[in-house]
Amino acid sequence: MQKRKHKGKAVSIPGTAPGAEGFTLLEVLIAVVILGVSITVILQQFSVALRASSSAHDVTFAVLHAKQKIEELKMEDELSESSQSGTFEDGYEWETHVTPYRHETKPEDEQIYQNLKIATYQIESLVKWRVGEHIKQTSLTTLKTVRKKEWK
Repeated sequence: MQKRKHKGKAVSIPGTAPGAEGFTLLEVLIAVVILGVSITVILQQFSVALRASSSAHDVTFAVLHAKQKIEELKMEDELSESSQSGTFEDGYEWETHVTPYRHETKPEDEQIYQNLKIATYQIESLVKWRVGEHIKQTSLTTLKTVRKKEWK
């Protein structure tokens, strides 16, 4: 508590510590530096979050486009080995590949698979997009069984 003289008498001022008369210039400078570093770190975190959000948006749209192309092929009654490509209206490029799927079999089971009334195809959908100078891509793959043509 600080004491002051009033009319010759020492009077204490409540809420003050002895020798406390304010902050020194060094203390103020240190506080400003700490505040500046803290604000810089917080702003960098916002920047990282915005970039992550943009990247998540791009990947989400790419996966939705890839899923759309796979669903279009799954709706077809007959499949055959093929490849197609194109571009969506929003700039994403797509490729689809349909290939016969080869089951891993033992030699003694090969005849069983040949006598099946169904054939299995692997459907792959690849979507590419550009981010600055980089090309990003995502791919989805699924299997579909269809009735063999000779059994229709």
